[in-house]
Amino acid sequence: MASRSSQPDRPARPAGRRPAAGKRPGADSRAGGAPQGGRPSTHRPPQPEETTGLDLIYGRNPVLEALRGRRRVHTILLAAPAPDAALEAAIRGTAAKPAVKHLTANELAARTGTSDHQDVAALVEPYPYVEPERLLATRTLLVALDEIQDPHNLGAIIRTAEAAGAGIVIPRHRAAQVTGAVVKASAGATEHASVAMVRNLADFLQGAKEKGFWVYGAAAEAKAPYTTQDYAYPTCFVIGSEGEGIGRRVASVCDAMVSLPLAGKVSSLNASVSAAILLYEAVRQRATGAGEKEGTSPPFAKGS
Repeated sequence: MASRSSQPDRPARPAGRRPAAGKRPGADSRAGGAPQGGRPSTHRPPQPEETTGLDLIYGRNPVLEALRGRRRVHTILLAAPAPDAALEAAIRGTAAKPAVKHLTANELAARTGTSDHQDVAALVEPYPYVEPERLLATRTLLVALDEIQDPHNLGAIIRTAEAAGAGIVIPRHRAAQVTGAVVKASAGATEHASVAMVRNLADFLQGAKEKGFWVYGAAAEAKAPYTTQDYAYPTCFVIGSEGEGIGRRVASVCDAMVSLPLAGKVSSLNASVSAAILLYEAVRQRATGAGEKEGTSPPFAKGS
């Protein structure tokens, strides 16, 4: 696995012609997206905070992980008489002790815009996105999200990527960003994950290729099964948006499109499920040295 704090040892990208990216996947059957519309969101926009410039997160695990993570927690909002033991221990472990403010459950629901707050929320520093260049320098496994808009999908993907040691790349526009709902969906994994925001995803992917990454797009109708590729090399998976899949220009930058087998009647997998399967196939291959031993066929000629 790639080191999280230093330049990893990475196999050189073989020379040779890139595979054809193929035509843009059809919008009606995506390996990287949920059916049109995705999961309906029950999250309502929270009330404006009187402390400007801070993010509002909610839920027990999100607040715990924020206390253990990179950004400062300014205020904890409690709809309970006292913090539980784990939360109390996390508060004691912080260098800058946050203030604790007590609210009723209804007041906290109004503040967060949801009843799914588990009696705790927090005002925290804005989310610390990492620089794309740092992501390319410190990771050899990435997942890039092409206009994923459902905060539940984004949160689930971030949780899986963090667990797999992968970095996450999201576009600045027309996509979900790391909000309180995303932090909650990730169960706080956002507080330890490396997430980069880029202005143009296709340009980022082209730059990643120039740094030695191979870029694989997920598409249900792709001819190459995901298990036939070698992910020992620096790898970036691209997951398309809910309903629309991978955009034409982003698809054109991909080295190859790969598919996940669908034996049932549904035409696609949820975006977060597709991301998890692909990421952990790369983890498996790297942990076992499986690629060539299991007869995978990279989309390039080694040694050419």
